Amino acid sequence: MILKPKILLYIITVAVLIAAVVWEYYMQEWLSYQPDGGEDVLRVDLFVIWPVVLTLVGVSLFRLFGPKK
Repeated sequence: MILKPKILLYIITVAVLIAAVVWEYYMQEWLSYQPDGGEDVLRVDLFVIWPVVLTLVGVSLFRLFGPKK
């Protein structure tokens, strides 16, 4: 079975969405163990994870609902 690029894009998008939610869950759990609830922690991971998620979702939606060839 050969995966078409469109199907592969959807698979990657779903996998990244699931990974982002799991990552956020474990980060919140880790922050709860930090002193003062992790107030002094700078979350730079958010500058990487969520732009990637938003870009993949945007591209996937464009491929679904965009102009047809």
